[in-house]
Amino acid sequence: MTDRGRTVDLGPLDRATLTLLSRALSSDQDSVYLGLPRGRHDLAVLIGIYLQLVRRGAELVGGSPCPVPDGPVVVVGLRTNVTVRLAQLAIGRQNLSRALRMQRIRGDGRVVDLQGKITRAVDSPSGLFYLNTALGRPSLGTSVGTVVIDRTSMANDQSWEHALAWASEHDAARVVAVADLGTQPGSSRAWAQWPWTPALRADVRHSLGHRRAYGPLTSNALLAHRPAAAPSVAVYRHEQLAELYRTVVAGVVAARRVHTLEPWPQPIADAVRLLNLLWRSWGSIGRQDAWQVLMGRGSGARALARSVSRGTLEGRTGPWGLFRETQWPDLRRGVLDLYELLYDGNPRWDLLLALIDWARADRAGVPVLVRTRSRSAAAAVAEELADTLGGDADSLLLAPRPGPAASSAASALHVMPYTERLAWDASPRLELHLGVPSALRTGVLFSGAADEHVAVVEQSEYTWLERSASRVLYGWHEQIRQTAVVLGLGEVPEPATPPLPVAYGPVDLSGPSPAPDDLPLRDSPLTLDLSALFEDYDASVRAIGTPADPGRSATMAPDDSVPATAVLTEPEGAVLWLRSDEQVDVLIGQRYARVPVTALTPGSRLLRARGDGLSRLHDRLVMVLHDSAEVTAMDTMIGFFRQAITTVYEQRGSWPDVLTALKNLGSEVSSWQAVSKWADGSVIAPEDPQDVHRVALLARDTRLTAGGTWQRLARMAEELRRLHRALGHTAAAAMTEAARGTEGPALRQLKTLCSGIDVSEVLEEFDLVVVRRVGGQKSMSAADLRRVPGPRSASSSPQETP
Repeated sequence: MTDRGRTVDLGPLDRATLTLLSRALSSDQDSVYLGLPRGRHDLAVLIGIYLQLVRRGAELVGGSPCPVPDGPVVVVGLRTNVTVRLAQLAIGRQNLSRALRMQRIRGDGRVVDLQGKITRAVDSPSGLFYLNTALGRPSLGTSVGTVVIDRTSMANDQSWEHALAWASEHDAARVVAVADLGTQPGSSRAWAQWPWTPALRADVRHSLGHRRAYGPLTSNALLAHRPAAAPSVAVYRHEQLAELYRTVVAGVVAARRVHTLEPWPQPIADAVRLLNLLWRSWGSIGRQDAWQVLMGRGSGARALARSVSRGTLEGRTGPWGLFRETQWPDLRRGVLDLYELLYDGNPRWDLLLALIDWARADRAGVPVLVRTRSRSAAAAVAEELADTLGGDADSLLLAPRPGPAASSAASALHVMPYTERLAWDASPRLELHLGVPSALRTGVLFSGAADEHVAVVEQSEYTWLERSASRVLYGWHEQIRQTAVVLGLGEVPEPATPPLPVAYGPVDLSGPSPAPDDLPLRDSPLTLDLSALFEDYDASVRAIGTPADPGRSATMAPDDSVPATAVLTEPEGAVLWLRSDEQVDVLIGQRYARVPVTALTPGSRLLRARGDGLSRLHDRLVMVLHDSAEVTAMDTMIGFFRQAITTVYEQRGSWPDVLTALKNLGSEVSSWQAVSKWADGSVIAPEDPQDVHRVALLARDTRLTAGGTWQRLARMAEELRRLHRALGHTAAAAMTEAARGTEGPALRQLKTLCSGIDVSEVLEEFDLVVVRRVGGQKSMSAADLRRVPGPRSASSSPQETP
């Protein structure tokens, strides 16, 4: 097997995984759940290829029963341009279509091979298919044999549930899941679980050695270094910070224990959100606020503090009335005091700088990755680090290149949100985790993207982190033990759970530093109290649906109720429920535009995403051209420009005055209304590149004026603008051509704009429907938005839909 022309050398861990899978399938295990360290890889594709090879071998040789059941083998995942990736793989001298009958499932339920030949799925009863979940849940019209689900490619649990539902709809005889360590499969099936824990991987490395790492089809990189049994910690102390945190957490836990069916009062919910923002902040609160709002992540800390300050809970009776009298004053005062403490000067910023200096000195030449909870937090930290250490914030947001770090110190530092997956790499890397990850994200501390993980925790969090890690390791051991019994693999030795090693500190941020070899005070009463409270606090946060950050835009918890508008569409009369306050993509004549749902009218041509991908066609095509880290950097530069034009507006007092100032510098922009659109994001950036420079000069923004940043921003904006214009002219025709499976002039034009990449597969992810009627509104679950219940008669109205 080759990948991009190079032989794929399967190593001991790959062979162990495939042998385990073969044994499980031979033992009539219907559902197998493989847990691997977090990272970007193609192990699900490898498993699909392996199962198909096993079946083809059984067909040729005969004899013993084949463990792979009859019916197509289907690999299910969410990825961009599946066809391009699959075309890079070969068996011997043949591509996968010829060697293994590999085909991609289209949005209409038919399949297409790597040569572009379209056939029915029922005509390939022993084929190997790939389903991109961005296409939704197309029906094949036949049952399937084995479904391999790449859960690591999916951003949320909904996509996982949709993939399982698709497998059930097609009567899959076997389901194999490839997932991240730390995720749970749920109870819909009886799963045989096998997590590749650090201890198991160390055992494989010790017993069987390791191979040279190459490409995402193998797990060889995971054995390049002896896996650490558990993450290390960097410990700091701050008495006032810890005391305020304890007070607020105790108040939140008390609120969770209020027995009532009423929803949480808004001031209490805002206090929880404010605490989350503050505790995740490691730099300027004001700067984080700016990025929080700029990237659409909801209210910033300042707005939340104002809401909490004004929240008196007056008029509340019953349990919440009692809470107002007993717990609310301390909770309210504690979170506002914490806000004041961190707003005036975040003491943890100096600690972060010290940790970076320590890592550069103690781990010379090793890339350092600072992980944050959200894209907005990453942008804020990167901007502040660039100001302090020099360099460009957008460069800090780029993913590290595979292999050893470059000689430049700046190139060895990166700031990335947890949503950014990195490929497994054999070279050393150090990840700094700012705080204790939530219970749902403990697996990030065992990620395969770095060989060393250091969690930076306050003294009072140490025991909580230690117990969380021990509980996770014990849970994995139980899963291995149970599966070993079922498969007859023998006894599994009991794991050792040593204390988490302290790599740095403790450092006292509120007083003189102690001796560097001091260990955390694990018997501190404060530590013991908080370790018990934090578990309840995690549940409290989930109870009010505080969003995580699974993607580029703000998301709602699946059970949250939101206002929705019913839209009756042509040609089938399907009813589409859209969130009333969102914007959607439409084609108006030859213009691709974004309008509010409330502005849709009969006859509007609406672009609707079929499945689990990004909802905008423009964004999907940008992701074809650039990886997600580059897109983050692009968003950051655009954010700098919007901040700069907003600064000029605040300085001048009105948009006409901003226009006058720009014209005094030689700008030829036509109106102040056009200038105001630069700030609100309805226009990407000025068409004249010099206007970007003029805005930077008026705002005295060195982020844009230094290092040619404004020129890069202007070039990037022009690329996005060209793509935007081309979509207006070609989207409808290109989607028709993609549906027919033929490349016409529209597809060729888009392909040229996208650097020669075939985008027909991306276009299949969207439907172009005509709005027949816009109906009434109602509140509904966020999980039910955009669902189409099925064709309806022409006489049906949205108001009649249940």
